[in-house]
Amino acid sequence: MNTKPEKEPVHPKDEGSEAKGYTMLEIMLAVGLITLIAVMAIPNLQLARRNALETGAIYGLKQIAEAEEMYFQSFGYYTSGHDQWHDLRKVDAIDAKGWNRLSGRRGKFIKGYSIQLVNLGEFPQNYSVYAWPIEHGMDLKTFFIVGDGIVRDAAEDEPITIY
Repeated sequence: MNTKPEKEPVHPKDEGSEAKGYTMLEIMLAVGLITLIAVMAIPNLQLARRNALETGAIYGLKQIAEAEEMYFQSFGYYTSGHDQWHDLRKVDAIDAKGWNRLSGRRGKFIKGYSIQLVNLGEFPQNYSVYAWPIEHGMDLKTFFIVGDGIVRDAAEDEPITIY
C-alpha cells in the first residue's frame, strides 16, 4: 500500500512565475485598433484608385489624339472605318506594347475603360474619342477628346484638369 500523499498540481502562480500569453481584453483592444485603422484607410484607397484610373484615361485619350494627329500629318485625313486601331499603327503612333493591349479586349489599353473612336465619312477631317468606364461601382467619369486636343468630362462638357 502506498502511504505517500498525492501531489497536488503545481500552478504557475504558486511557483512565483507569471502566466504567459495575452488576456482577452488585450486581444480585443488589438482587433479594435486594427479595425479602426482599416475603416479609415479603405475609403482613401478607393479614392486613390478611382483617381488613378481617371488620370490614366485622360492620358490615354491624349495619346490617342496625338496618334490621330500623326496619322493626319501623314495621310491628310483622320482614321476611319472599323479598323482604326490598325490604321494608327501604320504611322507607329501606338507602340507594340500598346497594340498588344488593344487586341480587341475592353479595358486593356486604358485600364478600367472601353475606348471608342468616332470618325465620320470616308476621309474624315475631325475625330472624337470616348473613354467609357467599365469598372462598376466606382463612379468613374466618362471622358472624350476631339480635334482640339482638350479632354472633357462627357457629363459636364467641361475641360478636365489633372488631379
